[in-house]
Amino acid sequence: MKESRKQIHSKSDPARDRILKAAVRLFYERGYSNTGINEILSEAGAFKKSLYRYFPSKKDLGLSYISFQEEEILGLAQTIMHKYPKFQDFVPNWIRFLKRRLRTTYRFGCPLANFSNQTHEEPELRKRVIESLNRWNQIFGAYFSQPIWKKKKILDSKTAVETSEKVLFLYSGAMQLYGVTGNSKFINRLETELFRVEEMI
Repeated sequence: MKESRKQIHSKSDPARDRILKAAVRLFYERGYSNTGINEILSEAGAFKKSLYRYFPSKKDLGLSYISFQEEEILGLAQTIMHKYPKFQDFVPNWIRFLKRRLRTTYRFGCPLANFSNQTHEEPELRKRVIESLNRWNQIFGAYFSQPIWKKKKILDSKTAVETSEKVLFLYSGAMQLYGVTGNSKFINRLETELFRVEEMI
């Protein structure tokens, strides 16, 4: 079951927080399959008893990882949407924040895309990633349904979701190419292509 942002932050326990923080870093940098429970415990400075109290299995840690990354990605996007209700203002500010994250936490590309590629044989984890993609379309689709466009257009729900999927396609491609090459030109290209989205509506 998907954890809400409130649920994630309400389970405040130092040991749990350290374990999740360690899992997030190791799953992202080393990969889900290449990371063992003992490595997570060692980095977190925690005992197995603490881990199994909150995460009965590695899969539960994986599900919490997805929830964490979902909130990082979509929570950031929503914050910027609320602050910049016009698409022309949203785009450069979103890109600016993405570039900051690329220098620190997203050096290897999109954490959800990478995780999904590593967990094909884990249907529960795969399903949870797909739920995150559906939430992306809900959030961006709702935003695109508002009068955010220069020409004062109002998109119907179908067109808004199609536009959301197009933005997801551009975002995922740019993030993965950056992860492979480390070249920021792909993120700059993302900004250019996002501005073209409005021209094509």
